Amino acid sequence: MKKLFYFLLILFLSNTAFAQNLFPNNQQKWVDSIFAKLTVDEKIGQLLMPRGNYNANYDPELLKFWIKEYKIGGLVLFAGSPVKQAKLVNELQGLSKTPMFIGMDLEYGLAMRLDSTVRFPFMMTLGAMQGNNDLIHEMGEEIGKQCKRMGVHINYAPVVDVNNNPNNPVINFRSFGENKYKVAEKATAYMKGLQSAGIITSAKHFPGHGDTGTDSHYDLPLITHPKSRLDTLELYPYKELIKNGLQGVMIAHLSVPALDTTRNLASTMSKKIVTDLLRKELGFKGLVFTDAMDMKGATKFFPEGQANVKAILAGNDILETLTDIPGAFNAIKYALINKEITQNDIDERVKKILSAKAFAGLASYKPIELNNLIADLNPVSSDLLNRKFAENTVTVLANKGNIIPIKKLDKTKIASLAIGTTKITDFQKVCENYATIKHFFVDEYATESRIAEIKDSLKVFDLTLIGLHGLSIRPAKNYSIKPEIEKLVATFATENTILTMFSNLYTLGKFQNIEKPKGLIMSLQDSYYTQNAAAQVIFGALAAKGKLPATVNERYKYDDGINTTKAQRLGYNIPEAFGIDSKYLAAKVDSIVNGAIQQKATPGAVVLIAKGGEVIYHKAYGKHTYEGDRQVKRTDIYDLASITKIATSVPAFMKLQDEGKFNINTATMGETIPEWKGSNKETLNYKDILTHQAKLKAWIPFWMSCVDSVKMVSNF
Repeated sequence: MKKLFYFLLILFLSNTAFAQNLFPNNQQKWVDSIFAKLTVDEKIGQLLMPRGNYNANYDPELLKFWIKEYKIGGLVLFAGSPVKQAKLVNELQGLSKTPMFIGMDLEYGLAMRLDSTVRFPFMMTLGAMQGNNDLIHEMGEEIGKQCKRMGVHINYAPVVDVNNNPNNPVINFRSFGENKYKVAEKATAYMKGLQSAGIITSAKHFPGHGDTGTDSHYDLPLITHPKSRLDTLELYPYKELIKNGLQGVMIAHLSVPALDTTRNLASTMSKKIVTDLLRKELGFKGLVFTDAMDMKGATKFFPEGQANVKAILAGNDILETLTDIPGAFNAIKYALINKEITQNDIDERVKKILSAKAFAGLASYKPIELNNLIADLNPVSSDLLNRKFAENTVTVLANKGNIIPIKKLDKTKIASLAIGTTKITDFQKVCENYATIKHFFVDEYATESRIAEIKDSLKVFDLTLIGLHGLSIRPAKNYSIKPEIEKLVATFATENTILTMFSNLYTLGKFQNIEKPKGLIMSLQDSYYTQNAAAQVIFGALAAKGKLPATVNERYKYDDGINTTKAQRLGYNIPEAFGIDSKYLAAKVDSIVNGAIQQKATPGAVVLIAKGGEVIYHKAYGKHTYEGDRQVKRTDIYDLASITKIATSVPAFMKLQDEGKFNINTATMGETIPEWKGSNKETLNYKDILTHQAKLKAWIPFWMSCVDSVKMVSNF
């Protein structure tokens, strides 16, 4: 009995320590000091995070009034520009007695809400990546650093909904997929990355929004699954994240009879779901956030003020994205006066909120620095990460006759066709690195005669690379797929094509004839990075590794994906992939080549630098001749005969110099070639030789020694 007592005591203490460590900080004195000074009204204010700048019509004066009058604990901000938002946050924080939380939905980076910032892949795109969860952790850190730079403390992420309903109108591409284990693994990596950067996470949408056909922004979705199904599927990712130190959970507006039979009661307002299930059964000790309290899923059956107090009574810590601050404040205070909620309940929430604020750095609050803000929010490290994600998520679904990668480029006549645009795409530009390609374009406004003209033109080509662009990532209105685009895909997706769909996974079920092409590639979204990677896969610079993260229909199912092989072809990357600074490299190369052109050492040049099988610099300079005006292009072909002595010897000298066996400035022929000691070449310096300053004979016709006699024939 005594052993059992000690075991339970240790278990209790470990759980207590775990709860306290969810928001580790060394600012407990600050937490205690702030708490001691708060009035009852100010404590209520800490529970409120209203909607901030939703659109151009918001009133900043109203936000200032809420801060001064109701002492709100934070704001949830939406669309805007970084500098404008930073100025607003600095002004509003300056008015607040207690530093405020700034929360944002930044699931795939700041670009989800702010212009001029980095957009990382959507969660469903990352679901196509096999393993490499360390990259997702890095992404979390990157987003976390950018949040810090923007004065954001809470990222309402990651989305841990298991999206096993292709018709889900609200989660869809925001989910990592339909496999609960992979959703949990990837979400955990993302969560840990964010939290390591000091950003508070809020996994959503509890208890699981993945299998719904209704958007809770406009109605109250009904989840009819039994508790056993919810426990083994929808709740699984939450259990795993909680084990790994999850700091926050967002409660969805869902009606779940298996968890609470109260009619028309959103889970946000259910004590059985928030307190009994999440807190007691799953043991969650962190912050509980409501989903937006102005959504119809919350307010359809209750006025916003009543819905807000019900959410607090259910066990939520923070009401977020509400618009009626006086109504919410008065409703909570009324519930406190009538003992529906106790002062101790409020105090516990406030202490937890203040600890979280200390963790997020608000105990030593500083205004956002405006200088270099845009540059700081767009680091090269994010660019490099996006490239890696694209390389790992290209998913090949058909590869008839192993058409991918394309072989025998010298004997294959290739065209490209961009559907959905009339401008050359990044996909087409990258394809040009590997072959001479004729480009065509067609969109929904193309006339029948233009379509017939393109069809006729494509007949002379052995292979056409089709890229499908311009579709919406969102499921609303059938992903914005126009009937004309459907017809174009059905027309051009023939047997001698490779079709690459730069679109939402679920658009695979929206087109006819996509099973006909020799190759079918799903790129899951349309971006510079995905277009670049898809082109490199087609030509063999990269190998395809992606798998479908969810089932679309009977033809395209979860985990489908064909691994392709690499060909002996150069890939394309940025210098930072090999630890080289892009700006430094460009400045040095520009300086050397432009200097050579100015000194008339050459009228023009093309510089290509490759490292590890990948081109990291490729640029054209100058003109073909000193007198002409024809600009050099990267595609120009040069006769290498006259530079073979440089192209072969210089790399060897570079390697010897790196090994400390050679010095370009001092080495002589006599030192490196013992047989030449004592000859008239002994003292020749290699730097002079390589720069054509050694006074060696310019040209020796060695071929003449291979003939018996030479008879000069003159036409004069």
